[in-house]
Amino acid sequence: MIAAVNGHAIGIGLTLALQADIRIMAVDAKYAVAQVRRGVIPDCMSHWTLPHLAGGAVAADLLLTGRTFGGAEAAAMGIATRALHAGDVLDHAMEVARDIAVNVAPMSAALSKRLLWDTMIKGYTPRQVADLETELHHRVMGSADAREGVEAFVQRRAPRWSVSVAREWKPLPER
Repeated sequence: MIAAVNGHAIGIGLTLALQADIRIMAVDAKYAVAQVRRGVIPDCMSHWTLPHLAGGAVAADLLLTGRTFGGAEAAAMGIATRALHAGDVLDHAMEVARDIAVNVAPMSAALSKRLLWDTMIKGYTPRQVADLETELHHRVMGSADAREGVEAFVQRRAPRWSVSVAREWKPLPER
């Protein structure tokens, strides 16, 4: 999921965007998790997403002060994947989405996304992540998409993916 935030995002506008995998944000907009300044607390799992994205110190700063910051600071803190001028945000987000849709094997992306989020949510150890990566690598190695990815690279052309996440998904093994 890609969030294209090309204007101010205060409160739930920002905490919703934090849920995205990739966040393209306007450098000249204002951002804040301002709920504490309104007598309530931040929402949309911001107490989980902010520490995972930006670390505990940044999360404490933003969640406890409710202060406003700009796009450049959002990128420096790790909240924004990229900070661009507002007029470029949506086009860039669409460019990233097109690049993923064309050049990334759907099953590889789905497995990587699941492992990434499970690692954060379930708190896997480095050894558990390494074991799961190896197991999942074996799952896709030799697949039609693995062969196609190499052939497309060698032939210098866009890949034609054939593996369907909807038809062929198997849950990650439990750890």
